[in-house]
Amino acid sequence: MAEKDCYISALEKKLAEMSGIEVDQIRKNQLASAADEAKSIKEMADYVAGITVQQTAKAAQPSVLNPQIALMFDHIKAELGEEKGSHSLPPLQYDYAALEPHISGMIMEIHHTKHHQGYINNLKAAAAKLAEAEVSNDIAASNALYAALKFNGGGHLNHTIFWTNMAPNTSNGVPQPTGELLQAIEKDFGSFEKFQGDFTAASVAVKGSGWGWLGYCPRGDKLRVVTCQNQDPLQITHGLVPLLGLDVWEHAYYLQYKNLRPDYVKAFFNVINWENVASRYAKAKAK
Repeated sequence: MAEKDCYISALEKKLAEMSGIEVDQIRKNQLASAADEAKSIKEMADYVAGITVQQTAKAAQPSVLNPQIALMFDHIKAELGEEKGSHSLPPLQYDYAALEPHISGMIMEIHHTKHHQGYINNLKAAAAKLAEAEVSNDIAASNALYAALKFNGGGHLNHTIFWTNMAPNTSNGVPQPTGELLQAIEKDFGSFEKFQGDFTAASVAVKGSGWGWLGYCPRGDKLRVVTCQNQDPLQITHGLVPLLGLDVWEHAYYLQYKNLRPDYVKAFFNVINWENVASRYAKAKAK
């Protein structure tokens, strides 16, 4: 708790220096949004710690293990190559300050080393508890862990995709897709500008915390813009293959853009790595 309080205090101090807003006003207006996520991560850690694994003979057991538990780890392995429980923070392919001025280096460093790492820590703890439940054949405990696995596994997966979806902008304009991806966007949205408007509107409209996504529907061979709440994984939530994700939790932008989420979404288009998105699209189409 002391470490978390020190972290939040440091964020508040930095925000006060940048904006001239006092800490008590930050608290009053809930500007220190990192506290909300830190609280969510801490609550999920406590939830995992509170699950007690029992021997089968000592507990009435459901007959079916939640199949989405395996799906969560399958999606993580497909993205990162990680086996269940062996999770680590993926390095960025660029410096923390490389996305400036669109996304500040301070936000990127905190977001990557603190928030993403927090999800990984909780995921590893949940995976360890799941392994214990599997040895004891405690299906009830295994199923009870799904909420933690989805929240923290989703946090790990979503952020990993998010980092690769961005790259430094070396041009003077807003980067745009080309080739087959652009053709698909024009087919399914009418134009790149229409897609940009749909993606922006959906991401800005997320209530509370969540993500805006461009995903691929294999069944309909169609691109779609959708949103997910909190850290819900796109494939588990909507059955879409993730191509482009935007984190619209307040910690992702508040230190720089305050409550102006539309400005943050607009800035995001300046650092989209369309080569990465196109590569994901090609792989999804090939399956």
